[in-house]
Amino acid sequence: MLLPILQGWLIKTRRRIWHRRFGWASLALAAVVVLSGLHVLQTFMLRNLDDFQVLRIKFVYLDLTGLFLFSVFLGLAIWAARRRDYPLHLRLIACTALIPLEAAIERLLINSVPFLVPDFDAGLYAALIFMEVTLVVLIVGEWLWRRVRWPFPFLLSYYLVMHATLTPVAEHPGFQAFAWGFARIGR
Repeated sequence: MLLPILQGWLIKTRRRIWHRRFGWASLALAAVVVLSGLHVLQTFMLRNLDDFQVLRIKFVYLDLTGLFLFSVFLGLAIWAARRRDYPLHLRLIACTALIPLEAAIERLLINSVPFLVPDFDAGLYAALIFMEVTLVVLIVGEWLWRRVRWPFPFLLSYYLVMHATLTPVAEHPGFQAFAWGFARIGR
């Protein structure tokens, strides 16, 4: 979370060379985020194999698509910066920060308000609602500035689709087979 603050400060203080250097170095961090996310997801799926839960499959669906979207947004952010479309670059980078935030919000809600969010399933949907509300606020803010660009509405639509399809996809035998196959890769 400190890297985006540092990057913003570097741009604001006109230290563009350092901004670029940290930006390129952060690609290694992004690769670690994606690879460790995949590993954690596999470990989560293979833990307590006797206790099959659709919830695990929901996390495979949400996290795999989230990691993919994170990677796409990061690549598009680099492309936008190279084209000198800095407003688009900023929004795409903001989206790469928002995507991992969803998992943190789940755990925060479970641990801070257990009477409202008693388990991971409730935490998952509460975090999705949090992300949707956050993105609506960002879109309204852009609309007030008369400059709505596509990344925030796209990310909002992603979370709305996840919200609507998590259970049906996770209950589908074909996706369950895919999820278990993914979990066993390299094991």
